[in-house]
Amino acid sequence: MGADTDVVLECRELSKTYGRVRALKAATLTLRRGEVRALLGKNGAGKSTLVKLLSGVETPDRPGGEMFLDGQLVAWANAHEAQQGGVAVVHQEFSLVPELSVAENITLGRWPRRAGIVDRREVRRQAVEAMDLLGVTLPPGRPVSRLSTAQQQLVEISKALLAKPKVLILDEPTSALNTTEVDVLLALLRRLAGQGVAIIYVSHRMREIPAVADTLTVLRDGEEVATRNVVDVTTEEVARMIAGTEGLAAEERARREPRDPSSTVVLEVEDLRIPGILDGVDLALREGEVLGIAGLLGSGRTELLESIFGTRRDVTGTVRVAGSVVASRTPGRMLARGVAMTPEDRKRSGIVPILGVGENMMLTARSRVIGGPLIDAPKERAAVRELIDRLRIRASGGQQPIANLSGGNQQKAVIGRCLAGQMRVLLLDEPTRGVDVDAKGQIYELIRELASAGVSSVFVSSELEELTQVCDRVLVLRDGRLQEEVPGAEASSDRLLALAMKGKEGHVA
Repeated sequence: MGADTDVVLECRELSKTYGRVRALKAATLTLRRGEVRALLGKNGAGKSTLVKLLSGVETPDRPGGEMFLDGQLVAWANAHEAQQGGVAVVHQEFSLVPELSVAENITLGRWPRRAGIVDRREVRRQAVEAMDLLGVTLPPGRPVSRLSTAQQQLVEISKALLAKPKVLILDEPTSALNTTEVDVLLALLRRLAGQGVAIIYVSHRMREIPAVADTLTVLRDGEEVATRNVVDVTTEEVARMIAGTEGLAAEERARREPRDPSSTVVLEVEDLRIPGILDGVDLALREGEVLGIAGLLGSGRTELLESIFGTRRDVTGTVRVAGSVVASRTPGRMLARGVAMTPEDRKRSGIVPILGVGENMMLTARSRVIGGPLIDAPKERAAVRELIDRLRIRASGGQQPIANLSGGNQQKAVIGRCLAGQMRVLLLDEPTRGVDVDAKGQIYELIRELASAGVSSVFVSSELEELTQVCDRVLVLRDGRLQEEVPGAEASSDRLLALAMKGKEGHVA
């Protein structure tokens, strides 16, 4: 990558401890201009912690731990200071204001003013300049709410480029994009690196790494395992580094026997309709069954789960739980009947960030730990500890703020809430989004274990491989209807993709 004069960022012995959990231990990293470094590891490996230290969100433990930017020692007091110094971050969850325009979002918090009034022309000029750095063209005056998810991601990156950073950190930037959109984004990032911007690329999608990265660093249990040139390692070698074990195929162990078709129907949907989205959906979920839903981006997969769970009001049709019609569905009424939903966007809809891990998991299960008029605190702590151990959540205890956990551990806690409430039907919307290969295997096994205990699941995923590995049956959602049924043992990614795209142009995402 060049001589030492090309080094833009150097980290030495960075460590961070949260309570009794050592999240990062003596991490070292050297990044050169124009280099794209993939940062890899399981959830809880220390990736998010390292990103927080580099971007000024957190400060490293003292004594020890130094960062140098362009050869100068830096110690960020906060994220704003890091941004001003030349380190920008694009987070997995968008931070855009839907009602504002593309230009207003890109310059948000830094709107230029003239005589105390926002200079609209300058706002537009700066936004276009930032987009030019990335090589994209979007209408500056268009509200962000009218953009696709992929376009919103480009606005987020352009927003980070406004200050012309020396180092750009991207956290799971493709998690909500389809195949074509991913390819476009990776090409744009390579173009940006060609202009000298150093990039740290955090991802769980192994297939993207050879297409975008020059080098990779693997973290495990808070420590650096290896740093390699991408061309010198295979995907299998990297997977072994990440997992720290040869047992990488937990998902393969989740293969199952076909579900008895005479099993009791626990959830039944008839003629479910949403204008312009769903056009008469019928399905039956059996006891102990994992039912997959495949479809293109925008096919209505999420809307289907929301309709069943009662979070949408623009729905007609009938939903039965255990044979009884649920009239005027609301989340509260569905929970009372043992039906829970894990939302796609866990940060916005799945967790309460200011509460602890235990409080988040017990939100729908307070009745289990109430003794008389008060909560039985010892009983609640025991229930929380049991869930943390069962789900292998990496946390110091139930009191640790859930916001401090990695994305994968947060997702496990969301599923843990369903277990705490002793739910019998789970509506799982992208349950492994942003989760590493090892944690995915654990979630697959958990879902299959629950199925063996009679818990039923409707499993929606953009990753077709997941549906083939976990589900007893897969239904293909197309043109507003469930068009085909594929037995789990016969499902393949290629077959599901072909069925989802039948008569259409597009990509699954």
